[in-house]
Amino acid sequence: MSDLPTVAELAASKPHLTSIISVTDGNGDERVIYALQPKQLEAFNLTPMARKKGEKGPIYIGFGGAAGGGKSFLARVLATAVAFFWPGSSSLIYRETEGDVKKNHVGPFQMEVPQYFEGRKLWSYNGSEMCMTWFNASKTYFGYLKQDEDVKRAQGPAFDAFFFEESTFYTWFMVQWLTGNRLRSSVDGTTPFAFYPSNPGGRGMHWYKRLFIQRRYREGERAEDYAFVQSLLADNIELDIRDPSYKRKLDHLPEPHRSWQRDGNFAAGAGSALSQIDWKRHLVDPFDPPDHWLQFGSYDWGYRHPFSFGHYALSPDDALFKMETVTGVRLLPPQQIERIKSVVPVDALDYIVAGHDVKHKIKARGVEGPSIMEQFEDEDILLSLADIDRKQGLQQLRKMLEWTNTGPIVDGRPTAGDPQLRFFDTKNNRACLEQMENAAEDPHDAEDILKVNADDFGEGGDDMLEETRYAVMSCPVTPNAPSDDAPFDAWSREALRSEMGRSRKSKTIGSGRGSMPDAVT
Repeated sequence: MSDLPTVAELAASKPHLTSIISVTDGNGDERVIYALQPKQLEAFNLTPMARKKGEKGPIYIGFGGAAGGGKSFLARVLATAVAFFWPGSSSLIYRETEGDVKKNHVGPFQMEVPQYFEGRKLWSYNGSEMCMTWFNASKTYFGYLKQDEDVKRAQGPAFDAFFFEESTFYTWFMVQWLTGNRLRSSVDGTTPFAFYPSNPGGRGMHWYKRLFIQRRYREGERAEDYAFVQSLLADNIELDIRDPSYKRKLDHLPEPHRSWQRDGNFAAGAGSALSQIDWKRHLVDPFDPPDHWLQFGSYDWGYRHPFSFGHYALSPDDALFKMETVTGVRLLPPQQIERIKSVVPVDALDYIVAGHDVKHKIKARGVEGPSIMEQFEDEDILLSLADIDRKQGLQQLRKMLEWTNTGPIVDGRPTAGDPQLRFFDTKNNRACLEQMENAAEDPHDAEDILKVNADDFGEGGDDMLEETRYAVMSCPVTPNAPSDDAPFDAWSREALRSEMGRSRKSKTIGSGRGSMPDAVT
């Protein structure tokens, strides 16, 4: 006799559950493999498997909020439904590490779904390929996404469904690359979709929050393609039956983790290193800055990872505008210089700051060649070493991006206004702003940004963010004037800004208008 309950037995013992996946026994009774609670069923009904053929619905479905909402279980149910409902299909469940996906999905799958039913083999598992092959030739793969380059393991095959379990663990590049390149029908009759179960918090919280909570869409994104079902601990009746003390455990978590895990509050705490970013506030239409405004450049060298050059304009009242971002990958210094000069009027720049790697000598076959700085100087472009302090740079960015309290005082309280740092609305500046928006706090140090490197294809990374950080550190938030008895510091920001002004008037070398003293860090 099967251990699986019939639909009638399930309804009698657990009326809050609805059968989703079942098999028919020799007596013609439906035996339930998987059943869902009401909130989980709400998410299932958004998938193409619950819709009539040709009926439109969302492609990208978010689910979750609080811990204990049944997200992992629902991901397995949906993956099994894809396999059962669409014979020959392929789907892929992701977690952050190989160990995580085996512990949270491979093992539970093998416990929850019988391998044999009345002598019929339902599935087999290949551990080396991390793939479950079903009786009808459908395949469920298990993967992990720790680094951006991990997406390349999905090269080649098409997938009818992706399940990004704990979605906020992943970068925007990861999910965008996979859904953009691999989410397509592998067999006739499927309607591809992606499922995003997650709690708040993590390096991907802000793209998740933008799409599913704020519903703030960009060009090419359609609101009707996205849906979200909020799941709280109270929605998981089964967990409350098994472990009624679970909520009390969450009550003892520190903030913001208590609000994230217990309450499913996406507005709590941080997650993003630069939560001040609002595209409506920080993007402006391009304009020609007046001649008396200071213009300068900022440069982050890269070859295997992208280089980034920013063109900036600073008004007399310290409003800073990033006019354009110039970038590229696998370009030699002369090619980078050519690209920069094709976009930026280098001779109009008062100075250019750059990361300290530009001064390193290039060695090949035992011969020492010119540094990047020297190669730029040969083209009459003078680079000064930037202040590369990461923590101070992050604080500077936060101050200059802040807008919620920069408006006029009304009834004794500040109101929303303009941020000090804004971006001309260009394609590359949008890419820069997106990179900044997706930057996560270092989990071990909230005062620093988590370092993210570009992959071998030059995608992802944080190069435009780094270059912007150099720029704002050369252009501090309106400093207080030093007192008369304060010791003079030739490397203070006030002194450097004064030197910049003198450089504009007195230094002209080649086509550039001068360099500023190197920052000391």
